[in-house]
Amino acid sequence: MSMLLGDAMSEMHQAHPMQVDLDGVDDLFGDNVPLSLPSHPPSRRLRRRLDELRNRGCCRRLAWSKGGTIASITADGQSLDLRHLRADPKDATWGLSEPRLTAPWSNLNGGPIVHLSWGPANSELAVIDAVGRVLLLMFNTDLNRPAVSRRWDNDAVDDLHSIVGTYWLNPLPANSRFYPTYSPAVKNTNGSDYSFETRGVPTMGPSHPNPMKSAFVCITTNGLLKLFWSQNNNKTEETTLELESATSADDLITHAAVCSDKTKNIFIAMATTSNQLRVVQVNITFNAAKPENAQNAPQNVPLAAQVLSVSLIKRHVAVTSWLQAGMHVSPLDASMTKISHIEMLPAQFDFQTKQWSPIVILTVRSFMPEPNSHYNQEVQSIIDRWELVIDHKETVHPAFERLGSRRNSGGSTPSTTPRLKRLDSVVVNKIVMGVNVISFGTVLSFYYNDGTVEYRDRSTMQELYREPNLERMNSILEAGFSQGGEPLCLQMAFSPTTFSLVQMYEDGQIKWHGLNFTSGDPDKTSDGQLSAIVAGCTMSTAGATHSSTSIDDIFAVARMFPRRDEFALKWVTDFVQITRMSTDYSEDIPHDYLIRNQNLQICFSIFNHLGWNGEFQPRHFRSKMASLVLNVRNTVIIVSLASSAPSSVKAASTPLDEPEVVNCLAGCARWSIDFLCWLCDRLFGLLDDRKFMSFLSQGAQTNQSQQLINMTRYLHERNEVALHLILSSSMRHLISAICRRVSLLDNYATRALAWYSGRPEPTDATSRHVGLSAAYRKVHRYTSTATIKANELDDLLGTLAADIRVAYSKSLGPLERDKPPPNANGSKQPDRVKEARQHCELNLLLVKEPPPSFLAVITKFFRQDLTNFQRNINTTQLYFADYHILEVNNNPEALESKEKRGVYVDMFRRVEISREASTLRRQCARCGNVMEDLSSPNHKPGMIFLLAQQRTCCCGGRLALLPGVEE
Repeated sequence: MSMLLGDAMSEMHQAHPMQVDLDGVDDLFGDNVPLSLPSHPPSRRLRRRLDELRNRGCCRRLAWSKGGTIASITADGQSLDLRHLRADPKDATWGLSEPRLTAPWSNLNGGPIVHLSWGPANSELAVIDAVGRVLLLMFNTDLNRPAVSRRWDNDAVDDLHSIVGTYWLNPLPANSRFYPTYSPAVKNTNGSDYSFETRGVPTMGPSHPNPMKSAFVCITTNGLLKLFWSQNNNKTEETTLELESATSADDLITHAAVCSDKTKNIFIAMATTSNQLRVVQVNITFNAAKPENAQNAPQNVPLAAQVLSVSLIKRHVAVTSWLQAGMHVSPLDASMTKISHIEMLPAQFDFQTKQWSPIVILTVRSFMPEPNSHYNQEVQSIIDRWELVIDHKETVHPAFERLGSRRNSGGSTPSTTPRLKRLDSVVVNKIVMGVNVISFGTVLSFYYNDGTVEYRDRSTMQELYREPNLERMNSILEAGFSQGGEPLCLQMAFSPTTFSLVQMYEDGQIKWHGLNFTSGDPDKTSDGQLSAIVAGCTMSTAGATHSSTSIDDIFAVARMFPRRDEFALKWVTDFVQITRMSTDYSEDIPHDYLIRNQNLQICFSIFNHLGWNGEFQPRHFRSKMASLVLNVRNTVIIVSLASSAPSSVKAASTPLDEPEVVNCLAGCARWSIDFLCWLCDRLFGLLDDRKFMSFLSQGAQTNQSQQLINMTRYLHERNEVALHLILSSSMRHLISAICRRVSLLDNYATRALAWYSGRPEPTDATSRHVGLSAAYRKVHRYTSTATIKANELDDLLGTLAADIRVAYSKSLGPLERDKPPPNANGSKQPDRVKEARQHCELNLLLVKEPPPSFLAVITKFFRQDLTNFQRNINTTQLYFADYHILEVNNNPEALESKEKRGVYVDMFRRVEISREASTLRRQCARCGNVMEDLSSPNHKPGMIFLLAQQRTCCCGGRLALLPGVEE
């Protein structure tokens, strides 16, 4: 009967749908609580992942390195997928690269790979299998091609050695006392610009004595500490220490966390199967091994250059139970009897109170209802915390104190013993899938199974960055951004700058998510909003630059906003302010100071990228200028390294005696000469440009500042960068440096050919002298037939530099005369002349109008110096020369011709290579520059040394092997 009635009712519903008004149903039982459907039950894959987190302390399958490599374990656990962020050369949009599969091991006797851990230095990756064997990979050259630095073939295959906690020692900073921080950004009184509070976070030891190295700490399930560290000859060694003696299953460790301390020790928190939380302190000391003949050993050799040994000393600190009865903070507390995460937060120095906050241990327990449960139970996580109180004084009961006073007993002072003080727990109605400690331990980030992300303060556990705060920003998120992913998330990895993240979903897919701008349309941002966004980017850029961290996802955020030229100007201005970098090179100083200024490279890289829209699209004014300057800088570095290699390389083979190196230098000589010729051709073009020269011919009554503003505006309209290349002291110094490198190569080639001219031709075609002689002839052909002589142009630039120094001296002289007297306390007064010169040079770096005093200098340069220089130059030859190797011509015809030719310009050898060639190629992830992969075991030491320095592009971006070509 019910079935018949059901069919009849179904037919009625189809013919006449019933309208049901549910308004007011929520108040049916007298309350205002809205009715809601039960949430979707947790999936089987999510349950499996939570069980994995509970049973195995180390099971991270997705990790992001400081260098930019994103490593993930494949579904079968047999190999790794390597990805990275890349700007598409077609339109410069950022996205995730295709995965590159790698499996640099001979066997997996220890079971599948279960854990990945990136080191803080040298992009070193620790790969751990199911039984705790450790393999170390280095990513020094490419983002997606590792080299094995330690194999695991000799490691024991034993379940008791499975890893439950890992930690990399902090690298030794340049300043051994502090790590610099560049936040918060505080809005100035003008309402648009920001100033930055720079502080120093005290260093936490211990550290490897070599600043370029770290050491890897592992804790095994049976309580063994393993320390993997590298000798100065790059040989990896292992030192072990027994932390706990596991005599039964209750003593086994399930999870462990490690942190460094101000006392130059490490503290280890271990959770056991018997619900104990134990803390152990370990002293790690790197010592110099005593030489066999101590009397003849050299004195005062730095520790980083000696043979090292390591000593480990332990001390048990405190113990408690992480599952304490009577401390329930949730009705489901008793159901959460397993830990899924443990973290250890280092001690923090409070600059206001001048006190250290204690170390904090954090654990996570999660509840997930049973699949067939009859109760509508929600998922939940409890975050428990303990403080490690080191100087806790044992108290005596007052009755005993009174007894002691009646007996006139002096008594003894209670001893101080460390203990774990439990703090308030935090309950979250989600499943915590991961915890990250950021900002030197001051901030915690949690990500959940639904793809959401939370940032919390370490002390109060209050949520951070939930609302925009443009007055005082500590994070880019306070500038109007939000961060998160998508549901069905099993694992998540944050970029080193925390500007983006990657997610691993239940179906195994991996996706990249950048920041979301939630304060309006990016196309309609106000000036105040843009300044706040730039300030947020600048804080992270400064910190990343100091720690050699990739900033590619910061560029991805910057490209979200159409006002890129204005964005780049503000970004570079704030970056110069926050890092206090020098832009004034008007004095005659060695070129090495300019080359070593890594912050200046970042400034040019910002201009280069934000004005680039694809390899076949025209560049904006500042991007065109920056691209040339970065390539000039890179060429100077290559020639300098080849001509002044370290003694360890020269002991085996001098780079200038290797044909491969000299052929590379020949390409650099050709590119450099073409650049110098192009520069002179553009300057001669301005000399013949009547409108440009009219800016230098107006009467004295005309406002000089307005003349220069009009001149700069005209150069921007024509996309003509030659004049600014020689006016800015930093760029002029680089051009002078490349002039001298061309002269140096010409000198080398002349001497080599003179040596070969007095000797018979080698008869053996395989002799290296055949190739070496041909390579030096190529260098000499380029330098001897150049239309522009490098030494003559260098003299012209020297004259211009001298005139600029005179102009500065005259215009800024009153500041020197009006210098205030020194303070009574002897503090140094700011150098107002130096500050004014820095301001002028910064404007020139930003390609703004020159200072008024430069008008006379520019007029003299064009009407006198350049005119005299032009008399001995074949300008017709310059005009009709082919400069396609420079890739500087941005007109549509040149870009179309470039696309049709189907070639790349190799940024290392400076030769054209076909896009269809079957050879391996490396491409910059940031700007799309390409070079042929020249790695070969047959190379001699000189070429190996030179290639090892080419680990980054001229713009500072990392290189990666292009897909589609098999090795």
